[in-house]
Amino acid sequence: MEAQKDPVSDVFRHEVKYLISEREAYMLAQYFRRIMSTDRHAGSDGQYWIRSLYFDTPGNRDYYDKVNGYTDRRKLRLRIYDTAADTVMLEHKRKRGAFVHKESMPLGRQNAARLINGDWAFLPFIPHGAANKFYACFRLELLRPILMIDYERQAFELPFENIRITIDRGLRASMDTSRLFDKSAPCLRVPNERGCILEVKYRRVIPDFLRSILSEIGLQGTSISKYIICRQTLHI
Repeated sequence: MEAQKDPVSDVFRHEVKYLISEREAYMLAQYFRRIMSTDRHAGSDGQYWIRSLYFDTPGNRDYYDKVNGYTDRRKLRLRIYDTAADTVMLEHKRKRGAFVHKESMPLGRQNAARLINGDWAFLPFIPHGAANKFYACFRLELLRPILMIDYERQAFELPFENIRITIDRGLRASMDTSRLFDKSAPCLRVPNERGCILEVKYRRVIPDFLRSILSEIGLQGTSISKYIICRQTLHI
């Protein structure tokens, strides 16, 4: 049994996504650097690597809920930022209307591997407030791993309204979910009609200065989903 004593990580917020070009991404990043803090995990190039491993039901309920445009939908995934890390984040992300709620729980590498292999019996024995919720999802819905997604991210933050802005690029996907901790796992580059994905995350309102810069560029919000794009690219 893993001794996880971290508190439940709960986040409630709005999320708006935009497809942007590399040129727009560069311009926005220069602007955001002047008025916001950069993510502390970023490297010398201002970016950091992310890998997410997604689960779905045997009937692909989560996939079809998104494709069909249901306003109440969810995603379950494992997320890492370093293949050598001892801890993996198990995340449940639910969208209800305009709000997104994300709940996270840390797992050790061994238990993450057990989950990928279809063994979730250990979950209720982890001393964490979200453990039973995750156990119920996996046990009742027979969740199984579907695909891995890699990409690079730039992130900027403001304490006001819990604002976080991210720019994601280099989207890649793999059906080999057994290689979560293998940085060299073969992945297929996923085409993006603009190049980058911009996400604006906030608690209640976007400040006027941010709304103004997004309006100047003429960006239109989109319901794009990395999970959906990658599944459709890989035909799974």
